[in-house]
Amino acid sequence: MDRYRKTPNSLLRHAEIFARATATTCFVALVVTLTRGLAQPPILIVHAYANDDKKSGATLFHEKGCEHCHGVDGRGGELGPDLSTVGKRLNKQKIELQIRNGGAAMPAFGDVLQPDEIKALVDFLHAKRKAPKQAALPKVAPSPPTKE
Repeated sequence: MDRYRKTPNSLLRHAEIFARATATTCFVALVVTLTRGLAQPPILIVHAYANDDKKSGATLFHEKGCEHCHGVDGRGGELGPDLSTVGKRLNKQKIELQIRNGGAAMPAFGDVLQPDEIKALVDFLHAKRKAPKQAALPKVAPSPPTKE
């Protein structure tokens, strides 16, 4: 009859504590995993950039209305900053991220533009490394003295 003896209460308590601790640990691990997944920055899409996209990027810059904020050829407008040297300040990935997600006062265009359009705009803007030359004022020859 000793074979069918009841398990002591202390063993049952230890088993219950172990089960609760295991369940709590699993729950905490699940919550941490889920929150870490939410806190990660968006995945950057890396494109192979081509020189042909610079030309189409300039066209898109005009057609998609970028000039409304950034001025003609990106030389600065009333709402947006001057982009004439943006390629010197930002790499292609940062330019792409700015176009996709927006930031500061710029709205996000990731849902509005197609991936190939974003790629073309990035190539166009990244090529802007030197400030544009100011148009020289035409030299006016001094007028000859008039005889009165």
